Amino acid sequence: MKILCLPGYLQNGSTLAVKSSGLRKILTKKLGYQLDFIDPLHTIKSRKEFSFPLASTEEESDKVWDSIVEKGNNRRWFDHEAPGINHGLDASIEYLVNHIKENGPYDCIIGFSQGSAMAIMITNSIRRLLPNHPDFKISLFISCFCLTEPKTSDHSDDNRERINELEDVDQFKNEVKLSENVVKYTIPPSDLKTQILIVYGKEDNIVPPVRSKYVGNYYKDPIYFEHESGHLIPNKKDFLQPIVKLFEESANKSNL
Repeated sequence: MKILCLPGYLQNGSTLAVKSSGLRKILTKKLGYQLDFIDPLHTIKSRKEFSFPLASTEEESDKVWDSIVEKGNNRRWFDHEAPGINHGLDASIEYLVNHIKENGPYDCIIGFSQGSAMAIMITNSIRRLLPNHPDFKISLFISCFCLTEPKTSDHSDDNRERINELEDVDQFKNEVKLSENVVKYTIPPSDLKTQILIVYGKEDNIVPPVRSKYVGNYYKDPIYFEHESGHLIPNKKDFLQPIVKLFEESANKSNL
């Protein structure tokens, strides 16, 4: 099994490998799978590019930024400026397609946070983007989300916060729509063969659980795994066991 792994915002491939050590060790050392952790395409060149403060003071912000750069974590797949405006997204899709073409095929894909948004789009459009590549056997989306925007013209921070605080997925679904520039990547074929696994944290305040649950609306039989923590990749063996079992079961299945 060959698995492509996509880091989140302010992560590189090495950081994701460390943060997912529990899952990584089982899949590589116990099962012998190959996990390819790649860096997001775009480099963030200055902390002035952030729309949020890194710390409470300029001096502390400089220290945080220096640490991010030192570790090579000043990376992202796209810059979400506003609803429907995601700078660099198409270039990142092209980058991933070329990587898969040169290094694949891949049996599965794993994405965390912003990397999960990319994994969703690659999973759902792989047939169109790479016609000779089969559907992934498994796509594991952790702290995942689709690129959506409010259905109304009210795109204020207050309205988006209100929507993200919803707990009912049907209510959330009625409040949002896919951003126009990602529809071509996000709607999967009706006969998609990929098994979708969705992991989310009950206390995640970066990607609220409702956003991860909403992702499942695009698939026939997604499997959800809820953990009690926040915006992270669970590494406890008892939580990972049923996920790993699904990877094992899929290893001998053909998606051709």
